[in-house]
Amino acid sequence: MLNQFVDVTMSTLTPRQIKVWLTLFRDSKNGVAQTAQTYIASRTGLRRPTVSAVIAELEARGLVRTIHSGGLNRGISRYEIRAAAIL
Repeated sequence: MLNQFVDVTMSTLTPRQIKVWLTLFRDSKNGVAQTAQTYIASRTGLRRPTVSAVIAELEARGLVRTIHSGGLNRGISRYEIRAAAIL
């Protein structure tokens, strides 16, 4: 998945989109990442609202799909990640 991301997709993304996608990839198992946006923010150097906006951007491009939106009393968020947009 990482090879396809680097070879096909990465050149079309902004630096902050790359940071968030790579962090989700690092946290993924079988294509699904479980992590909090606050934790993504702390590791990428981005603010949490920025991480939220970037995830929405990646979703619009077909690179991320929110499986479960976590939060207080809702558990941790889960995201399906893709190396390239599904057409």
